[in-house]
Amino acid sequence: MDKIKLSKMEFEGHTGCLDFEKKDGQKFIVSLELFMDRIKGCYTDDLSDTVDYSKIYEITKEVVTEDKGDLIECLAQKISDAVLKADSRIAKVIVSVSKPDAPVKGIFETMEVTIVRRRKEFVILSLGSNLGDREANINAAEEALKALPGIEGFKQASIYETEPVGLEDQPYFLNTCVGFYTDIEPFELLDKIHVIENELLRTREVHWGPRTIDIDIIFYGDEVIMKPELTIPHPRWYLRSFVTVPLRELKDVGQDHPDDKEVSLYRKRG
Repeated sequence: MDKIKLSKMEFEGHTGCLDFEKKDGQKFIVSLELFMDRIKGCYTDDLSDTVDYSKIYEITKEVVTEDKGDLIECLAQKISDAVLKADSRIAKVIVSVSKPDAPVKGIFETMEVTIVRRRKEFVILSLGSNLGDREANINAAEEALKALPGIEGFKQASIYETEPVGLEDQPYFLNTCVGFYTDIEPFELLDKIHVIENELLRTREVHWGPRTIDIDIIFYGDEVIMKPELTIPHPRWYLRSFVTVPLRELKDVGQDHPDDKEVSLYRKRG
């Protein structure tokens, strides 16, 4: 990726927890790193083929000068939201907000927070359970996913009862798909999914065997990842009707369901 950096922009703002900070204001220093796919302007020498720095500057200035919140962490988030909204070609932004006159007793150069945010992508996960209270397992997993910071627009497909794949001598599964928008990085999302599975006491004794909960990333926007620990899109999603049937409630995948196993509606959402 190419990077454009706007360094150490100074603005007067009123973000702070104390009354005098909101009343009198103080200096804030903001730096931005904007990441884009190969910048077309490198070849065309045309302003319309790159980010308009002056526009980004003015947007950042407006956010800082108008903010009345308490935390520079929240201010940094507001800046990242505004910058990503301003130009769809910006895939990721790193925002640093510095408060050199922070009301802290001691010797320091500045107090600074840095956040990394990417453009939100629509992610689809597959959930399955065939041990214990299957529906409760799925509901608990969904609630845990909804509670993750950076998740919005959460959608749930219907729950289906499905014939097991691979090891057939085991209880039928309940399966569903969920979709949401997020800026959580794919590998970070995978780590969070593993935490949720562990918290729900995931049990899986054998490959393809019974489990309390199983959560797989099927799609992450249009990204393609091929690593030993994570493959996106999921390499077998289109071969499994327990994925494709609920999936089509969330995304038009433009193909028929495979006739691999029996799938029946368990209950209708809402």
